[in-house]
Amino acid sequence: MSDLPGFTLPTVFDNPKGWGPSTSQPTLNFKDIPYVPFSKGDKVNRVANWFTSSDGRDQRDGGRGGRGKQGRDGGPQTYGSNAASSFVYQAEEDEQSFSVVDNRGAALKKIGVRAVHGDRTRGGRGGAARGPGGLQRLGHAGGRGGGRGGFGGGSGGGGGFRRRYGGWRDFGREQHHRLASVKPTDEWELIQEIEFSRMANLSFSIRNVKEMGTYGKAGVYDHLYDRVNTRLERPLKPSSTIRYDVTASEDPVLAKIASTSSDVKVFATDAVVAMLMASTVSFSAWDIVINRVGDKLFLDKRDGGPLDFPSVNENAIEPPPEAGDKAGSINSATMLAAESRDIVRKYIKQITSKDTIDLEHANPFNEDSNESDADKSIDDNAYRYRVFDLSARSEGSDDEGEASADASAERCFMAVRTEIDGFTMIGNQKQRQLFIRALTQHDINATGAGDALDWRTKLDTQRAAVIAIENKNNSSKIARWAFQAVLAAADQMRIGFVSRATPRDRTRHGILGFQSYTPSDLLAQHKLSEFRGWGIVKAIVDMCLQLDEGRYVIMRDPNRSVICVYSVPPGTFENDDNEDASTAAPAADDASEF
Repeated sequence: MSDLPGFTLPTVFDNPKGWGPSTSQPTLNFKDIPYVPFSKGDKVNRVANWFTSSDGRDQRDGGRGGRGKQGRDGGPQTYGSNAASSFVYQAEEDEQSFSVVDNRGAALKKIGVRAVHGDRTRGGRGGAARGPGGLQRLGHAGGRGGGRGGFGGGSGGGGGFRRRYGGWRDFGREQHHRLASVKPTDEWELIQEIEFSRMANLSFSIRNVKEMGTYGKAGVYDHLYDRVNTRLERPLKPSSTIRYDVTASEDPVLAKIASTSSDVKVFATDAVVAMLMASTVSFSAWDIVINRVGDKLFLDKRDGGPLDFPSVNENAIEPPPEAGDKAGSINSATMLAAESRDIVRKYIKQITSKDTIDLEHANPFNEDSNESDADKSIDDNAYRYRVFDLSARSEGSDDEGEASADASAERCFMAVRTEIDGFTMIGNQKQRQLFIRALTQHDINATGAGDALDWRTKLDTQRAAVIAIENKNNSSKIARWAFQAVLAAADQMRIGFVSRATPRDRTRHGILGFQSYTPSDLLAQHKLSEFRGWGIVKAIVDMCLQLDEGRYVIMRDPNRSVICVYSVPPGTFENDDNEDASTAAPAADDASEF
């Protein structure tokens, strides 16, 4: 019998105190090979780790989800972190001493924008608008207590989260880049930049308001439109009337006040003043032309500029594109603004066609019209001129001691032209002044629709949700309307809902309903304040009164929350006003003939 093959057990070097070879093992085969000792308590959870435990990235990760405690052991542990690593990179210099050198130029000089309290009660909340409590802010859809019929109601249900925070599709959307309303040239000189955060706490109270008369004629509201809904839709009728929107420096009534009153130094229209009051909630670019003539200050708008055309879905997450894929797209921002302007004019004329009330004076813009072209050039609108006291006052002064307390202060008044859209009759004599506007809906499937609901199917059954979404998408425009109503001292606001008959036809529209409320209630729902609006206007006026005689432009930066003040040559905008008016809305003239 042959011998069995022999087997010799090799020498086993046991290491009872740790992992790896023991110290008694010969190291000739492993000489000069770097080795890191490990502890038996280490867990193998990574193939390779290029960061040590002291690295900030490991500390920030903290395991799955970034929570404070990660399971039983407090989060994933790096293999080998219990022992000092031989591969740790040691920086030769201290990186904590590294600092960035700022090579930018010196910052612009800041103007003295400060809060002027006026006659506000001490210890108050600093400009909160007075109004009934318990009103929910517009745009907060999805609230559980929202009732129907009010701008503060929530929509209820799970859709509110998507409307407030955006759906899953919003994460892949690129940030919308907005265009400037007017492009500065090399001849423009930047004087000042005012951040919105500096205007947030401004406050001023208007004590004295003087009526300078009413001009033109206004219609009487037809209560037949109170019964209009989605089932009893009324078509929007075409209108051939014209509503002028003359700037302040070309207004004959304001020019007469400027020549006869030395205390009135600032002149503007309600659209310009309301734009300044609501500037902190605006998203799109806008501009105002400042004309400093002697000791007078005219706050003008450009013909064909953003103030002539109400924006559509300006505050939406994805607003309408500036220019469509095709030239003259009916759903571009410019075309929608022109369509909205024409709809507002037609809507006001249609629902106030029951009767006409002649005001104190004739329309100042019809004096030069001839009888032959009366149908084409008569302004069928009513205006109310008011003078507001912008004089600085001490915080504790009252009405009786105002003259003595501010005898040394320079008086400053601002004349504003406001609009009267109509009246409602209570009985046979009492009249209530109306401020009328209209929201529009074009195509809910188009880019820039703002995830709006279909008014024709949801306005009657989900009115609160429809109103909340429209307020979220058009909060800047609605805020301007509310401030315009406050400037005109309107008793009631009526906002109509007008939708296209078909999504691809911008010439035919239908009236689906309306919503009425007081201006103070709407401002309270917006978390806006008349006092803070006047604080912004007061700060801008005080800054402009310190400027030298000339022409200036106040612009809202389209992509930053900043208002820029430029000094421009005297002849700026005079040669291209007609061109701007014709190119700003290519289809505006055609739409007025429908």
